[in-house]
Formats: sequence, structure tokens, C-alpha cells
Amino acid sequence: MVFGWGKKRSTNAIESTQLAKQISLDKIEGILQEKKDNISNEIIEKSKSIRDKIETDRKKIIQLFSQFESDDLGTHDVDKHLKIIIERGKNAVISGVRKETTKKLDEIKKYQDVVNLNSEVAQLLKRIGDILGPNSRVMHVFARKYADKLKEILADITKTKAELQKLVNEYDKLDFGISNISEWSKKIIDSKKDNEVKNNIIVNTKVEIQNSNRTIQSLEEDIKNLKSSNIYIEFLNIKKELESLEVEKDRIKHEMDFQFSKISRPLGKYSYVSSLEKPLKLVMEKMNENPYDVITTETKNAVIEVLQAVIKSVVAGNVSVKDTDKSVEQIEETITRLDEFLKLKNDLANNKNALEQKIQFNSKDLEEKEKNFTRTKERKAQLESEIANLENQINETTKLKPQIAKNIESKLSEILGTKFTIT
Repeated sequence: MVFGWGKKRSTNAIESTQLAKQISLDKIEGILQEKKDNISNEIIEKSKSIRDKIETDRKKIIQLFSQFESDDLGTHDVDKHLKIIIERGKNAVISGVRKETTKKLDEIKKYQDVVNLNSEVAQLLKRIGDILGPNSRVMHVFARKYADKLKEILADITKTKAELQKLVNEYDKLDFGISNISEWSKKIIDSKKDNEVKNNIIVNTKVEIQNSNRTIQSLEEDIKNLKSSNIYIEFLNIKKELESLEVEKDRIKHEMDFQFSKISRPLGKYSYVSSLEKPLKLVMEKMNENPYDVITTETKNAVIEVLQAVIKSVVAGNVSVKDTDKSVEQIEETITRLDEFLKLKNDLANNKNALEQKIQFNSKDLEEKEKNFTRTKERKAQLESEIANLENQINETTKLKPQIAKNIESKLSEILGTKFTIT
């Protein structure tokens, strides 16, 4: 191990040699934070010596390049064009490397300084490599001893930087493990709260179901009492009689429609040539559409006036028909039957009114109770479905908890080197 807390044992080894310590979820965060702080402090202390090593190597590079700068590299005997190339490469390397090594490395006071140092050294090595790349031939041919010495120093920095990277990697691994534990713990805590909320909803919903049951029972009893009462039985009998009157109404309507169908041709043609006043014309139009509704005691005279006007137009030839005499006869027949039709309608209305007067039962009360009964049963079924759904969700969450707790226990054992059991 990089740190000084001993060689890490496997989880299986921990489990076989130690009794599990019980720990509650609310205590885990504090223990892990303490562990994280301790390791962070160890990393900071170790990183200080690593930083000093790299700082020493940085100074070595500066000293080396001070010598390199004053060395003419024995170029006084070389071709002047080659000498220019050598000088240009030398100056580029010196300028670039000096720029990268002039700044002193920051002191390490907190863990973020370690991360920053690791990144800074990585960039230092990369940038020096980028500088040397285009000038490697000049360095190896004409400044071999400086190139070899620089390579040696950079190798030391790379090796030292690897130690620093290892510290950062170990801390990141620890931080990742702690983050996992935090997420898992939050899942358990959140699911517990969520289940408590759902259980409260279930309790309240069951109370509502009990109230619904009482309402259903009460309505059922009310409906039963209403339907078993004498006035309800009488109401049903009257209702049957009223239904039979509807059959009679249809018969009368059919008879009237049939009678008016005999004169529909002259009546329809007369509507195009008539000069009747608007009220009478309106009666005539309705009479063609629905004689049952238009023929009343109030409209009788108006109907007769219209029919007599049709007769006059037929006789005068203003309305063409196949058989004038027959059409006149059928219209006169219709006029004579108006009293008959009115009597049938009035008798029907009187009978219907008499029956309705006998009704003492409040059917609206029964209808409202039956609607409430249906609505309450539907609401009860909906509430029972909601409870079943919530219970399924609680069961699913409950099934996941042991595995999540096991994950936490395993990761805790891995990080702390002690077997734990979540209470």
C-alpha cells in the first residue's frame, strides 16, 4: 500500500477473522469522513517530500541549462550554415525549458494542492517533451551530455510523479467508494421515508374505505327500504300505466299522421301559392311536419281556416290534383275528424295527469341514492386499487434494501478493514 495504514486484506479474510461490528446508517458518514480526513492528511505529508524531490530536480534542470547556455558546443569549426541551425535549436530548447522550469512549485497545504501539483508536473513533462521533440537531433548530436543528463533528470521526475499519481489514484478510489456508500445510504434512507409516507397514505385510504363501506351499507339499506315501501310499489304500477299511455299516444299519432297523409299533396302544393298571414302559414307548415303536436284546442280554428283555404284553392284550380272531388272530400273528412283527434288527445292528457297526480313516491330521491351508491362503490374499488399499487411499491423497495445494505457492508469492510453489519 502507498499509505501507512497496513497491507489491505481481502473482504473474505476480514469476514473469516473478525466479528462484525454493528453500525447504523447515521453513523457511517462520520466514520468515513474521519477516514477520509486521515488519509488526506497522510497524502499531504507524503506529497510534501515528493514535491521537494521534484523541486530539487527542477533546480537541477535550471543549473544544467545555465551550463548549456554558456557552452559553445564546439561549433567554431563547423559550417556556418550548420552553426546557425545548431544555435537556433540550442536557443529554442534553452528558452522553452527555462520558461517551464523558472516557476517554483507551490507549497502543499491541502489535498487540492496535491491534485494541482500532479497536474502541473504532468504538464511540465509534456511541454518539455514538446520542446525537445523538434530539436532532438541537435541535442543528441551536438549536446549529447546535456541531453543525457536532462533525460536522467526527467526520468527521475517521471518516477517521482508516478508516486504522486498513485497517491491521487488511491484517494480517488477511496472517494469513489465513499460516494457509492453515500448514494446507497441515501437510497435506504429515502426509501424508508418514502415507505413511511406510503404507509400513512394506506392507513388514511383504509379509513376512507371503511367510511365508504358504511356509506354503501347505509345507501343499500335506504334503497331497500324505499323499494319495499307501498308507495314505491304503487309508483311502479302507475309507471306501467303511464307506459301503456305512451303506446296509446303512438297509436293516436299514427292515426292522425295517416289521415293527414291523405291530404299531404294538396296541402304541400298550397304552401307554395298561399297568401295566408304569417301565423296561419306557420300553422300550415307545422301541420305538414307533425299534425299531432300542432292540432290543439287553441289551434283548432286556425287549422280549419287553413284547410278551408286549401279546399278553395283546389276547387279554383290554383292547386292541381289528380282528382279534385276526392281531394276536397278528404280535406273535409280531416276537418270533421279534428274534434275526434282532439278528444283522443285530451282524454290521453287527462288520464296521464290523473295518474301523475296519484304519484306520492319521490323517484328523484331514489335515483340520487342509487347514483351515490354506484359512485361510492366505484370510489371504493379505486381506493383498493391504489392500496394494492402502494403495497406493491413498498414490497419492491423492501426487497432491494437487503442487497443495498450488503453492498454498503462490503464496501465499508473494504475501506475500513473491519466487517460491519448495518442495523
